[in-house]
Amino acid sequence: MTIPTILSALLGLLAGAALGALFFRSLAVTVDRCLDGGVRRVLPLYALRVAGAVAAFTLAALAGAAALLGMLAGFHAARVVIVRREKAKNPSQEARS
Repeated sequence: MTIPTILSALLGLLAGAALGALFFRSLAVTVDRCLDGGVRRVLPLYALRVAGAVAAFTLAALAGAAALLGMLAGFHAARVVIVRREKAKNPSQEARS
């Protein structure tokens, strides 16, 4: 592996972690709002979240395979962290899953 490839993968990892943190935290907010009965208010959040993720992954794919794989790894790592935090905040949620 060359240094530019490693750098590309690391930047993708950082970008994926940031995107994942935003995406999954926003998802938690959306679920909370849906449970409160505000379905109309969450549709724009849903569209923005999906469009942002698609755009970010498309840009990473254009940057190359290393960036895309790094972004995917960061996105997944952020998902694991956010899900654990949300379960810790709401222990009653574990009974449902």
